[in-house]
Amino acid sequence: MDQHDDTAVLLRQARPDTGAEDAPLDLDAVVRAGYRARRHSRAVLGGATAGVAGLAAVLVLSLGGLPGRQEFPAGTPLGFDPATAGYLGPAADTWDRRQPDLDEALRDAFGDLAVDSGFLDEDRLDYDRPSDDEIRGAMDEGTGYYSALGELGYHGLPLQFGPWTDTGNSGQVYLRGLISRDGDEEAERSSFTVNALAPGGWTADPGPTGDVAFPQHLISDEASWTGDAPEFTTEELDDGRTLMVADHGCALEAAVVYPNGSALRSSWDLDCEGQGREMDVEDLKDAMLAMPQIEYDTSELVPVDELLDVPPGWPRDEAWPAGAAGDVQATMDGAADAIGALHPGVHVLDAAAGQRGDVGAPVVRVFDGAFALPLVDAADIPVTANVTYFLPGGWLPGLPPETTSPEPYLLDCAGDKDDVCEETEVDGRTVATSVFGVYDSHSYEVVVFDPAGWAVSFTTSFEGELDGYGYEDLIALAAALPAPVYDPAEYDR
Repeated sequence: MDQHDDTAVLLRQARPDTGAEDAPLDLDAVVRAGYRARRHSRAVLGGATAGVAGLAAVLVLSLGGLPGRQEFPAGTPLGFDPATAGYLGPAADTWDRRQPDLDEALRDAFGDLAVDSGFLDEDRLDYDRPSDDEIRGAMDEGTGYYSALGELGYHGLPLQFGPWTDTGNSGQVYLRGLISRDGDEEAERSSFTVNALAPGGWTADPGPTGDVAFPQHLISDEASWTGDAPEFTTEELDDGRTLMVADHGCALEAAVVYPNGSALRSSWDLDCEGQGREMDVEDLKDAMLAMPQIEYDTSELVPVDELLDVPPGWPRDEAWPAGAAGDVQATMDGAADAIGALHPGVHVLDAAAGQRGDVGAPVVRVFDGAFALPLVDAADIPVTANVTYFLPGGWLPGLPPETTSPEPYLLDCAGDKDDVCEETEVDGRTVATSVFGVYDSHSYEVVVFDPAGWAVSFTTSFEGELDGYGYEDLIALAAALPAPVYDPAEYDR
């Protein structure tokens, strides 16, 4: 990766008689002072061009007329549209010599904004980075770069970049970049995020955000934080950047697209749940535009020719599990009858509806049940089993083909070489199995995919051998489980 364009670096380069090591001025401090001066004294600048171009003017004044300006060069042509391209895996946890500069630029651009708007106390930004020798020493123990920072206590701090990976089209391709949050690890959701995106897998066209769409939308102009669409603005800057802002009233979102094909976006929860924070939209614009363009390694970025057509998942609905409780109980009672026909005496231990998926992403709706069977294994432990019904939406049947992301699939063996997976057909239905065994212990998972769009998984473990409870028996048992109780018309879309 190349060094990113930094205002202080450019200013140093503008003085050929002075090297970076013996510069008589603290140029990083000047950058910070220049940004603060611009934020609080826009009138003095007389409406100078927004962003770092305006910041450069402040720097010129601060340095007594020294010429200096941040530039935004275009990236190297890729020969394909980066929006419809992606990475085959997440970014590696490797040493990045730019990290101190990136973190400093991040705090310079957004530190005052976060403090003045009530997101952070100023003293939370008063932390020192470990030395390169300390980081290398921790890495010598076999840990990666970011893991080493964590061991040294420099991890999860506010306004500190860490590696970011997201997926496109349910995990079939990856997006890469950096992300920073408020540093509150106990909170369910960060009060703000600042996300820098490498080229690939996203589009600057506004639209619904989330990993199902490919390419992903960088920012949305639709209702999300509230029931109303935000006030959405777009500015094309003379230096080649594009600035977009979505004002939701109780929240603000912004995005900058750079000439090299990278991007920066941030979101700020001001008062959507009565937090009482306030932020000036112009201050947010200033902070976004004060952040330098970052150069990324795109050597692993590849065009995406075809993507699997994954049925869309469901938006998370906190009321849905309770509303589906009756269907869940009826479904598990039916499953108990089917299991009991082969093993009389089975009974339901627990049953509940669930929603599987990351926060803010579409979910897969499931009915989960736990069962006690009238069996005792060789270790004298009662045998139990879990039955999970997957309702239509958000997943694909069968086992994932080689070189395909396993994320949209319900069963994956690629992550564990000791699992043995097979895909068969039983009475016209696809059946996928996963078997794991160590000495006398056995673990089985059988997933049956029904043409109606639902699937059911039967999972169990035990020691030794049990009559009528072997591999073929479990496939027959899972195939005999009845359909879940649900309204198919609600899932026909």
